[in-house]
Amino acid sequence: MVLRRALVVPLAQSLPFELHSLLNDFRLLTNEAIREANTSGRTARGSLSRFALDRARVVGVNSPCGLEAAALALSLLQGHRRRLRRGHASHLPYLRPPHVRAVPRCFHFDPRTGKVRLSLRAGVWTSFVLPLSRHHLARITQPGTSFQQLWLFPDRAILILGPKAQDSYAATALNALDTNESSLDGVRVRPLHLNPPPVPAHSAPSLTSLTAPVSSGARLVRLRFPEIRLIQARHFVRSRRLAKKKAHDARVRRRLLKREGWRQRNRIRSRLHVLSRDLVNQAAREHAALALEDLTGLTIPAKRRRSTGRRLSSWPRREFHRQIAYKAEAKGVLIYWCNPFRTSTTCPRWGGYQGHRRRMGPRFDCADCGWSVNWQFNAGMNIGRTVPREHSRELRGLRLDPDALLEDAMRPLYLARRTRRARAERTGRERTGSSPGPTKVR
Repeated sequence: MVLRRALVVPLAQSLPFELHSLLNDFRLLTNEAIREANTSGRTARGSLSRFALDRARVVGVNSPCGLEAAALALSLLQGHRRRLRRGHASHLPYLRPPHVRAVPRCFHFDPRTGKVRLSLRAGVWTSFVLPLSRHHLARITQPGTSFQQLWLFPDRAILILGPKAQDSYAATALNALDTNESSLDGVRVRPLHLNPPPVPAHSAPSLTSLTAPVSSGARLVRLRFPEIRLIQARHFVRSRRLAKKKAHDARVRRRLLKREGWRQRNRIRSRLHVLSRDLVNQAAREHAALALEDLTGLTIPAKRRRSTGRRLSSWPRREFHRQIAYKAEAKGVLIYWCNPFRTSTTCPRWGGYQGHRRRMGPRFDCADCGWSVNWQFNAGMNIGRTVPREHSRELRGLRLDPDALLEDAMRPLYLARRTRRARAERTGRERTGSSPGPTKVR
């Protein structure tokens, strides 16, 4: 958890007229977002953010302030819905005091003079001076402190302070990973002349290497977390059992299901924090960058089965990526987001598209060049080829040669547990019991 501190600075003089207009516009945008979320039943920040961005262009507020208005509206509406669920009297929230919340890219603050330069709209800026006391200067000038937000009211300003992020280093390696339900699979790319740094004995690496180091400096890696799906499956069964058992009492059923949901959420988040921490720490030790898929716009097809859609909808991909992103920013690890379009159905050797993926086994087979590899590693290798090409200036000297992994990719990655041949599909003559033998038809 990131620790933050708020400093309240009273304003001795009134703000400029254009700033008062911005405060009123932000209040109007927040109230419109509250009404829209309450009318349409929206609870996700992503869906409400699109509405807030469209309204911000009409009102005349910049995009970062529009996103902050959407987040504030959802937090106020969340408390309103919680009070209604508990049976308390509650009215629809309405933001009365005019104010604005600005992120660091919307303002510049000089702690020596107290001068603030704030962005009003696209290409329009204004400035004013904050009267800082000795207490404020002592807190602001502490080493390792940065400004996270600026809350501006007509009579006061609130500075939100937080830990300063480390400076980004020049990446000497790249971990290109494909995000799956139970693992992160991909490839680690290093230059030819650079040997991997020694890993301390007390800290085991989070990425498991499946292949030995080769001459090109590339190897297949995997980060497993199968317990996430097991936790979700267990809590789903328990929630369904509780719902059936307490079907006659809606109040008790709602309370038990809420407690079960919080247990599942806390267990999953704690495990995701451990995984994201180990992944970022290992990347920082090796001075490596991370390349992940941008799955913000991923939708679940409607043609899938109900159980499959439920499982994919509960897939915590966004929470996992969020934890990796803010921890990487604190450690100075660069993250490159790649478009996931056709990453698992494209041959990494010559870039040919092999058609829509069908359920034909766990391997990707190229019909033109004979390339064969696991589907998940194939997507990671395509990410490892695309990102260095798009960011050639930052990732100098990093190139992925799929032929260097040919011997490792062409051989099976998992040993067969049984040597006998798989039995044929069951026909109508066979019974559905435990015995595989056929039954006699009279």
